[in-house]
Amino acid sequence: MRLLVLLAISFAAVSLGAAAPARADICSASASVLSGPAPLQVTFVSTCGGSTSHWDFGDGQTADGATVTHTFTPGAFTVTFSAGGPALTLEIESQALQLAAPALTRYGETGSIGGRLLPAANAVGVDLLRGTDVVAHTQTAADGSFVFNLSLESPGPYVARSGAVTSDPIIAPIQPRLQFSVTGKRIVGQTLLLNSRLRPAAAGKLRLVVKRRGHRVMTHIFSAGKPFQLPNSQSGAYTARVELVPGDGYRSAGGEFRFKVTAPALRVGSRGRTVLLLERELVAHHFALPRIDSIFGADTLEAVYAVQKLAGLPRTGSMSAATWRALTHAKPPRPRLRGNYIEVDKTKQVLYVVRGGKVTLIVPVSTGRTGNTPIGLFRVYSKVPGGAVMYYSNFFTGAFAVHGYVEVPPYPASHGCVRVPMWVAIRLYGLIPASTRVLIHY
Repeated sequence: MRLLVLLAISFAAVSLGAAAPARADICSASASVLSGPAPLQVTFVSTCGGSTSHWDFGDGQTADGATVTHTFTPGAFTVTFSAGGPALTLEIESQALQLAAPALTRYGETGSIGGRLLPAANAVGVDLLRGTDVVAHTQTAADGSFVFNLSLESPGPYVARSGAVTSDPIIAPIQPRLQFSVTGKRIVGQTLLLNSRLRPAAAGKLRLVVKRRGHRVMTHIFSAGKPFQLPNSQSGAYTARVELVPGDGYRSAGGEFRFKVTAPALRVGSRGRTVLLLERELVAHHFALPRIDSIFGADTLEAVYAVQKLAGLPRTGSMSAATWRALTHAKPPRPRLRGNYIEVDKTKQVLYVVRGGKVTLIVPVSTGRTGNTPIGLFRVYSKVPGGAVMYYSNFFTGAFAVHGYVEVPPYPASHGCVRVPMWVAIRLYGLIPASTRVLIHY
């Protein structure tokens, strides 16, 4: 606040045509402050002996009294004081900064935030602040107007400041940038990801709505930046919409996309990229396969049998939607024993190679058609390589062995031994040293 301003004037009363000495009445007026931020409250005081003090504030309002208080809106005002003699004037300046919210600006693009200084003054410095940080500086034009041009990356709030005068805060609306794409295998049960990028990341959350045949199958809210698994448990055409749930100061953004999920009906004789995908998935889930060659042959057929056996599905040997889902979500079976051993499940007609208490290989088998394959815990006591009928045999009790055979149907068909496909027999022979435990159960 500026120092008290005191204005004084002397009035001389002179008798017309008389030589009498003059009598002086001294009248003074003061203002508590001459300038400051609006709304500016000013207290006026006068000392006029016996006279009536009258104040005209220059804004259409007046007051009488030796002490009066008045609040000025933004602007420059001439206050007139009179007390029966010549009038006195005081100049009052109520200062204000007006800041206007800009039009919607896309994130990272140049936006303009303008305002005006009242009363108008030329070449006055003005700062733009976001929080406590000065993000831009400019000067006023002759009419008091000013403009900040800057890259808008946050909605603020922003305030303008010039000296002791500060504007009201404003929000600069920002249109965030949202990008998204779909990656992965568009096959039932396979990994299909929605990838998204939001700038700025703080603009809000994303809402995903997925429909299939017009019916909503998913609504999910998540943060951008982390891949999100799209629903694909059923084949068909899907429609999805990603939309920003904006935070304060941000505007919505989003878009719609479509994707199709298929369930290739692969069977013996199929070839190509989809078979290649199938074979890679089989190996990744520990199902035995001699090679990955993009050809659905007898070896792929028997591996698919193993998938269907574990999942309790019909043992068709062809890839249906249910089999694709079962393969994708297949988890290694839980061994019944610890350590290293061979386990045969007669109900599911599969063999597990267990290493360190974990299943490392799953092999389709065919046990005794009459149910005569013995149940219990045994040890390999003899190993016979080669052979025409019983190929690379691993005997575990009596004449019963785990061995390769030319025909391994998806059901019990042997004379009592544990048949395995010929193409995996040599591999198993190397994985089953003498004295290996063999657990057979229902």
